[in-house]
Amino acid sequence: MSRADSTLKQEVGKFLATALFFSTGFCLILVAERLVARGAGIEVASFVQAVYGGFIVAAILLVVDSLPFVNAFPGKPLIGNIVWKSSLYIAASLVYRYVKPLVKYLFQGMSLPAAASGALQEFMLTRRWAIEIWLAMLLVVYVTMRELGRAIGREQLKEMLFGRRGKPAKERYSRDAA
Repeated sequence: MSRADSTLKQEVGKFLATALFFSTGFCLILVAERLVARGAGIEVASFVQAVYGGFIVAAILLVVDSLPFVNAFPGKPLIGNIVWKSSLYIAASLVYRYVKPLVKYLFQGMSLPAAASGALQEFMLTRRWAIEIWLAMLLVVYVTMRELGRAIGREQLKEMLFGRRGKPAKERYSRDAA
């Protein structure tokens, strides 16, 4: 396999893992939202929209990660990178949340001021801010785990979280008990 193919495969794998993480998170948020809205006649998103949202977030993160200033704190304590990258990702999600309806209204033939006003009204909906809070929390968890994996190594993190294949848990952690 050529180097380009290997790189492409690795990047697609990262994208799909990110999309799976956020799609799962959005589906859990959707279940909670449906439980809260049950019987109130409030329309909530579908699971397809939740999965689609996970792919959108993964694409946004891919774009933000390509910016030259994303890794602003190499070699510093993890908290600096976690706060910095989480802030960048949250800012990007807010920009997307405003631009998406703005573009939709412009394609519907609205003038720029009317489209901007409509986008701002959608942007300020309470339900959208509740979702943004959940997204911010998911982003912080995602960035924390990614930075931890970068600092100690992905394989070490996987072993710490899921254990080593073929080795009983008692043997894996016997050094901790001693």
